[in-house]
Amino acid sequence: MNISSVIVYVSNFEKVFEEIEKIEGCEIGLSDREKQVIIAVIEAEDVNAEMEILGKISAIDGVIEANMHYSYSQEELQKARENISEEISSVLSDEVSIDEVRYSGSVYNQMHRS
Repeated sequence: MNISSVIVYVSNFEKVFEEIEKIEGCEIGLSDREKQVIIAVIEAEDVNAEMEILGKISAIDGVIEANMHYSYSQEELQKARENISEEISSVLSDEVSIDEVRYSGSVYNQMHRS
């Protein structure tokens, strides 16, 4: 199951609001008529279904821009959990003195790797 939020900037608030409410798997979480902004929440089975709903929102006449703001994917979380090692490094043990811990990495390289 995927859940995401979409920020929708509109030129015709009432029309877009009504059309978004008609889309299955989508609901309006927040809106501001004055600013012409709608926050929609998408609930979909997978990424493809999620993107299909985003496409429907984007295609509504009166939508200036629709941007995905937040996305949660249960499938990605499960894959990440499967790749987590259960083994804990001996360096994390309370038995190891801080004087014995050596860092040999490079934060700069981690931040600028391609």
